[in-house]
Amino acid sequence: MRLRPGRAPALASLALFGLLVSSRATPSEPEDELKSAIVLSFLRYTEWPATASADDSLTVAVMGRPSLAQVLHRVLDGKVVNDRPIRVIEIKSAAEPQPVQVLYVATDQGAEIKRALADVRSTHTLTIGESGRFLNYGGAVNLLEVDGHMSFEVDLQVLAATGVEISSKLLRYGQIKGKLPR
Repeated sequence: MRLRPGRAPALASLALFGLLVSSRATPSEPEDELKSAIVLSFLRYTEWPATASADDSLTVAVMGRPSLAQVLHRVLDGKVVNDRPIRVIEIKSAAEPQPVQVLYVATDQGAEIKRALADVRSTHTLTIGESGRFLNYGGAVNLLEVDGHMSFEVDLQVLAATGVEISSKLLRYGQIKGKLPR
């Protein structure tokens, strides 16, 4: 097959566009893998009050992006942390009556985030999000990218209100917002 002059650049551009589109079909797969590893670290280095769980499992509820929920299922489901199996569930709303230790809010919709955080405010639930304003909305841990690396920030006041304790061994790797109440 011979290409007419002028068509080769157009076909090359189309092929490049196709590569870009296909690479964006799973835009956050590597990022979601990193996020799931960070969630696992939080599960390993966090203690919940004894009354926080009715069963032996550590339940991570994911609200928002189904693609993240799939990665968390694949990476975390069935792993054991501190003699407790991890269970990942996908929920549509934080008001669903399920006792969870971690609520991961994978959306940047402010109203959704605020509603989800309000639904778990009086529980012993560690809230993790990925919105730039997650801590401002009342979340405890926000995952973010800093200089091309995945990091996190923690609001100590929100964390203290939940009764959940994160080890200083983990906290030293993140950014700390607020101070512990006296």
